[in-house]
Amino acid sequence: GRLIAGRLNRGVAVVVPYTNEAASTAISNTVTETAFSTGYTIPANSLEPGQLIRIKWQGIATATNATDTLAIKVYIGGLSGTLLFTHAATDVADNNVFSGEYTLVVRTIGSSGTVVGYGTGKSIAAAEGTATYKDDILASTTLDTTASKAIAVSAQWSVASAGNSVRLDVLTVELA
Repeated sequence: GRLIAGRLNRGVAVVVPYTNEAASTAISNTVTETAFSTGYTIPANSLEPGQLIRIKWQGIATATNATDTLAIKVYIGGLSGTLLFTHAATDVADNNVFSGEYTLVVRTIGSSGTVVGYGTGKSIAAAEGTATYKDDILASTTLDTTASKAIAVSAQWSVASAGNSVRLDVLTVELA
């Protein structure tokens, strides 16, 4: 990933601190929930009240085995942090895609800082125009802004098979 200079959006500076330059390493042959190699960490003490954190992601199941299912999750604070969004376990086929976006609003900062949020995601679907959309909200939740927070997207297969492979093609994190 790389740092992209800020730009003006309706008078508000928007900084895109991260956009991946290449697809992640594939996650394959495991049933363990695994974070994609593509990710961004928000530095400690860098968030302010009223700040927005926008996360966008898109990936593809490049190879699939039989009726094995795939679940995708998005977190702030890494896999042990706050779960923001879940693409439910779905029986996937080769080239099925998933995507989504999530917006967090920083309400307060500090070791007991708080955020609220909302997001939408497109289910894993084979053909364009056939996706199912899911919406989600995050009620006021504690977020320690004095510690760095990893933005992580994960995958979990139902069966460990070398025939199962998924990668994350796009991840962007915007701070406004």
